[in-house]
Amino acid sequence: MDAAQVLASLGEPVATRAQLLAAGATPRDLTAAVRTRRLVRVREGYYAAPSIDPMLLQAVRIGGRLGCVSALDRHGVWVAPHVFPHVSVDPHATRLRTPRNRFRPLTAETRDGCELHWLPAIDGSASSIHTVGIVDALAQALRCQSRELAVAALDSARYQRLVTGAQIDRIFAGAPQRLAALRGSIDPRCMSGIETIIRLELVTLGVPFELQVAFGGIGTVDFVVAGCVVVETDGVLGHRDAKSAARDYERDAALAALGYIVVRLNYQQVMFQRPLALAAILGALRSHRRGPAV
Repeated sequence: MDAAQVLASLGEPVATRAQLLAAGATPRDLTAAVRTRRLVRVREGYYAAPSIDPMLLQAVRIGGRLGCVSALDRHGVWVAPHVFPHVSVDPHATRLRTPRNRFRPLTAETRDGCELHWLPAIDGSASSIHTVGIVDALAQALRCQSRELAVAALDSARYQRLVTGAQIDRIFAGAPQRLAALRGSIDPRCMSGIETIIRLELVTLGVPFELQVAFGGIGTVDFVVAGCVVVETDGVLGHRDAKSAARDYERDAALAALGYIVVRLNYQQVMFQRPLALAAILGALRSHRRGPAV
């Protein structure tokens, strides 16, 4: 039997030797598939397709699972792009290997940029053999990421109803006391990470705002700041299609006709040009308050 097809039938990117044998493959099938490069032996007892996500491969090769932001990304939660995988490792794990060589022992010098997380599982039953569950991934991100990125991930998970309020409570129950205040910063109405970041910045600035405000015939906008400035965030990386851009122009014109100044911010501006993004909002607010020049 073709062991590569057996793996595909399991619907998982990685499987153990025991899983493949139970599904009908034989030891000879596994050996043949590895020799012909139709399967990759990730580490002792673990096999994957050659097309496996490199981050996933590295996590399993180390002897752990994708965790923290790498797992959240796989679960569909908003996270900032990252180059190296975050790997969840059992606190009692042994025989760990480097992410690029299954024969070489893992050390601080050979982890090749991988971020290791040794936090005991909160909800281990939700983990697969290659990726931790969303609750454990959020618990790791809460400790690993900056305040704004951690809250952005929590917002995203709540907005998509991937976790419940009770699960969020469990995450914070086991977190250090210094992080307890972030529990009150979560708002499940935020649809994207950069929306969360702008929300947190407005709170810090002490500027009043409303979130997810509906306008008849126009639609819902991300923020109405101080009752006069509409702020829209575009969390899509890269260029938007022409149809979306045209719809945005129509919305902006309709809002301007109602007397609102519209500030539209993209991912690059929020993440890498933050002072400019905030200055644009505050400048629009000042301009509106001054009124038109006579």
